[in-house]
Amino acid sequence: MHKIVRKLADVWEELVGDPASFSFENRAFNSISVVTMVLLTVLLPFNMLLGLTAVWVMVATLLALQIFFFYLSRYRRIYYASMLAYVIVSYITLTATFYLNSGSHGPALLLFFLTFNLLIAFSPRRRHWLWALLHLLIPVVLLTKEYFDPAWIADSYRDASNRYIDILSSYIVTLTCIYLITNYLRKNYEREKQTAEERANKIDTQNINLEQLNQKKDKLFSIIAHDLQSPLNSIITTLHLIAEYDLEEEEKKMLGDELLTLTKNTSNLLTNLLTWSKLQMDGKGVRLSSENVHEAVERALSIQRMLADKKSVNITSHVDPTIYITADHNMLELVVRNLINNAIKFTPTGGQVSIDLQINGGTCHLMIADNGIGIDPSQQQEIFSLKSQSTFGTNNEKGIGLGLVLCKELLALQQGELWFESVLGKGTTFYASFPLSQVNSNAN
Repeated sequence: MHKIVRKLADVWEELVGDPASFSFENRAFNSISVVTMVLLTVLLPFNMLLGLTAVWVMVATLLALQIFFFYLSRYRRIYYASMLAYVIVSYITLTATFYLNSGSHGPALLLFFLTFNLLIAFSPRRRHWLWALLHLLIPVVLLTKEYFDPAWIADSYRDASNRYIDILSSYIVTLTCIYLITNYLRKNYEREKQTAEERANKIDTQNINLEQLNQKKDKLFSIIAHDLQSPLNSIITTLHLIAEYDLEEEEKKMLGDELLTLTKNTSNLLTNLLTWSKLQMDGKGVRLSSENVHEAVERALSIQRMLADKKSVNITSHVDPTIYITADHNMLELVVRNLINNAIKFTPTGGQVSIDLQINGGTCHLMIADNGIGIDPSQQQEIFSLKSQSTFGTNNEKGIGLGLVLCKELLALQQGELWFESVLGKGTTFYASFPLSQVNSNAN
């Protein structure tokens, strides 16, 4: 049954035209034409059987004209001329049917009603007033003429049974057509409603995306206006002190160490900022290759150990030098550097940071653990979003929350994930997962 309904729907779509190729008005007229042709095809044999010669000749002529109008509209796309011709012929035919088929005692008024439903269902709304006026005016004139001049209309039925069959068949055809029209319009309404809901959902999604973009824009300007300006001002102040004042060697060394720390932090901040900004603009440029995890960790440690030594933070690495992963070279280093820097920042003086690997099936988990201050449970939900607030490390190192956001996005681009486990006051472990490289399989 479902297949038959689907087949009929496909045939209907083929007859009225593809919505992408035909205007709504054109498809509406094609729909009127198809329904009218079906109606006339049903009425023709009934009138022939009833012996209503003038009526069936007129119906046959009208059917031929309707087929021609449909051909012009559907296949030649001459819509407006076809529509006008259809309306003119319809009113002439309805008037002739009233006159030739027993006037108000025949089916003419039913056909007037059916034609009115067809016109208002499938024609533009701006023309509905015209069809309403004509369908009110013409039947009133005909009925008035019949009332004042009964002899004007001849009874075309041979007996009561012929009239019964003609009226009943016309009523059934009218009822069926009105049902089909109503059902068709209802389906159109439901389809349009669904389309409107989908469009509204799409707009809501776009609004959410715009809101997220605005949040990122606000965060970016906040970084540039404050978080990036602040360390630069500190650097300028430190350089001014060194240049303007005669300082002791110990004081110069202290300021030099402070300057180095500020410069490294600012450099890391600027690198993250530029990488994240580029990622927001295109999100592309990922070049996956086989990367040695041990080498990537050692390159990051060559930079980060100086910061760790200053805080007397002990870093131990237990990364297997034979393990290769599939990652982007530059993105991998940025992720490792940010996670190690983050661990050092939130580990107190004399603390411990450990780096390990764990193989789980075809995935490699890089684990960077510290015994630092941990992450407050109230902030854990927002830790990977730009909604997180700026934070300070155990030595007041400034953080803006961009590093972890960047790591999360970069890992997603490399088919990896980032998550963490944290206990307040005891420390945090970050897990960065990467796909294992085929190099490992080949080595085995």
